[in-house]
Amino acid sequence: MNACQLTLAIAFAAASVAAPAQTTAPLKPGLWEQATTLKSQSGQIEKAMADAEAQIARLPAEQRRQIEAMMKARGVSIGNGATTVRMCLTAQDIERGNIPVQTGDCTQQVLSRDDTTLKVSFTCQTNPPSRGVGEVRLLSPTSTVATAQVDTQVNDKPERIDTTQKGTWIGDDCGDIKPLSR
Repeated sequence: MNACQLTLAIAFAAASVAAPAQTTAPLKPGLWEQATTLKSQSGQIEKAMADAEAQIARLPAEQRRQIEAMMKARGVSIGNGATTVRMCLTAQDIERGNIPVQTGDCTQQVLSRDDTTLKVSFTCQTNPPSRGVGEVRLLSPTSTVATAQVDTQVNDKPERIDTTQKGTWIGDDCGDIKPLSR
């Protein structure tokens, strides 16, 4: 698994817990942006992300536009050390209290939950597999912060990755981004 794929798997794992159920100030449905930053023990993930950004920047203009358009169509962008994913949350997604994982390869267990904080453990059947614990805090109906410690392997060596994800509501209209629940 390359660094970009691992970043997305971690982002989706964290996003899968993004809505504590029955909160006093529930998340607003619509288009959300999740900006994820990573810090690995070895620094390999950060280096791989910087290398990927540099490779995209060195592509001929037309090729770079095609890659950026493909990523944008999936609601993904990378830059400045962060991966940004846009996702569409419906009222039904939010009512369930568990935002679906797009790739469908992660499971989670709720460890504790209150009006503003959700703590979980999760396991992703990625290649290589990953697992970890995370906490999502609802700051307001339009803002969340999630942190997670992810244990995985990078280049066949155990690696712990600390993630921070800031969720921001963009607006009611999801545009071309499909709802996660579909």
